[in-house]
Amino acid sequence: MAARFESLFVISRFQAELDRLFQEALQIGESDLPLGEWQPSIDVVETPASVQILAELPGFSAADLRIEVRGTRILISGTKSTALPEAQRLKFHCLERGHGRFSREIHVFSPVNTHKGTARLADGLLTLDFPKIEDKRQEARVLHIEEAEGTADE
Repeated sequence: MAARFESLFVISRFQAELDRLFQEALQIGESDLPLGEWQPSIDVVETPASVQILAELPGFSAADLRIEVRGTRILISGTKSTALPEAQRLKFHCLERGHGRFSREIHVFSPVNTHKGTARLADGLLTLDFPKIEDKRQEARVLHIEEAEGTADE
């Protein structure tokens, strides 16, 4: 009789483990990132003269990166391949370094001149610099009102 209860206990534990694994698999699909993508850390800094975007991209060369500017959106993307040791069988104990494709979109809400922006990669830090411009959209101005001919009392 004890063997019967023991097998039920093993089956119950197996079912609980399957449920846990299934829930983890569902949560992977809920991520904003496609499977295999990662996100570099960024800072957005405003100085009196410019807005800077600083992105940590260790191991990248300028040829590995693409920067696209569309209005107030800046898109940084690239692919990082991770060099692995030459071995027939690898067993990872810890795998934390980002690798694979990435795409990072940043919105810049300060008025900047994106046509005069610069990008510089040094020691794994990508620095994008956009000079600030005077925002004249908020200035008040008076519009001249034209009076159409023939609308006055004739």
